[in-house]
Amino acid sequence: MKKTGLLDVIAEQHRTYISNLRLLPELKWASLGDLYRLPDKEKYPLKEWEEAVSYLLGCEVHFNSYEEIGKSLKPFSLQVR
Repeated sequence: MKKTGLLDVIAEQHRTYISNLRLLPELKWASLGDLYRLPDKEKYPLKEWEEAVSYLLGCEVHFNSYEEIGKSLKPFSLQVR
């Protein structure tokens, strides 16, 4: 059985293709917020987190710890009123 990747999980939640998560701004920001709220972050290797966030943002991102992931993604979890 193939392991489901981070972007696969988020794309499935939004019922869309992974490419749309990056191409559609509203989906991109929602996806980054979803990644912030994802429980059990340690279930995925840091390298996969780097690749997923880098893909969504369109620039290279590096994480040294799972705590750093939360700190980096927290702004994307905030609701604009």
